[in-house]
Amino acid sequence: MNNLRLLVLLVFSVSTGYAQNKGSVKKQPIIDMHLHALWWGQGEMIGALGLKAPKDVAAMRDSTFYYLRKYNIVKAVADDAFALDYFRLDPQRIIPARQGINPLLSPDPIDSLRKWFKAGTYKVLGEFMPQYVGYRADDPQLDPYFAVAEEFNIPIGIHLGIGKAGFPKYTIANGNPIYLESVLIKHPKLRLYVMHAGYPFMSEMIAILSTYPNVYVDIAVINWVLPKKEFHYYLQRLVEAGFGDRIMYGSDEMMWPQSINISVENVRSASFLTESQKEDIFYNNAARFLRLSEGEMKAHK
Repeated sequence: MNNLRLLVLLVFSVSTGYAQNKGSVKKQPIIDMHLHALWWGQGEMIGALGLKAPKDVAAMRDSTFYYLRKYNIVKAVADDAFALDYFRLDPQRIIPARQGINPLLSPDPIDSLRKWFKAGTYKVLGEFMPQYVGYRADDPQLDPYFAVAEEFNIPIGIHLGIGKAGFPKYTIANGNPIYLESVLIKHPKLRLYVMHAGYPFMSEMIAILSTYPNVYVDIAVINWVLPKKEFHYYLQRLVEAGFGDRIMYGSDEMMWPQSINISVENVRSASFLTESQKEDIFYNNAARFLRLSEGEMKAHK
């Protein structure tokens, strides 16, 4: 009888511990620094993933919010056509962002950005995409955008590295993070993060991070488009170089909300990361970069 009682207690203890651990994983807060609120039309992701886009705008919205809730993504920086609609639906979760330069649209006038930032309509400048329209980050024509972001203390997320071919002025060379240096020297108070962690320009990205502590990176898109082994190699190199406290999760969810699932799990499966490092990447680094209040962070955790 005593042996039976001991066995029952042991099983109960193990199962309870498992449930608590499982629950803690589910409750871990995540900040997505790179989410698109748009719908281009139905289609499939090119490549082996075979992700299907939702049938319409409403289905896209509902599916996106389903995955945000499923993974306890407590904050998401959202840009594109429906960013303000997403914000109105869930103002506690969505941080509305303005792209400033979009290869499919005319560039935003600086006066408009100034008005929006002053009013608090948009909280982030990004995904800032000069590479798609033929500019390097250090092009003088971009300086007014960096200046207004610095003036209003607005975080700016700039697309560098890999991108979508097919735009006439797009080149991979213009996405080299090394071209940020003159920008960072001229605007030392800029709160800037490099989207896609500048992949594949690893050496240049490490050089910028080493010299400019106000620069962070997100790991959006590379955490689900690249082969997992390649993504893990790039991420591990950034961590081993000493920048685990400036790497932020992002999904770069565009038309396939299931990509959030893949991108989260590919970070979780990185065996070279400690649980503490994963928490930093998923939440702590972005919370610090966005300067969330103590109250917000306490509520999230």
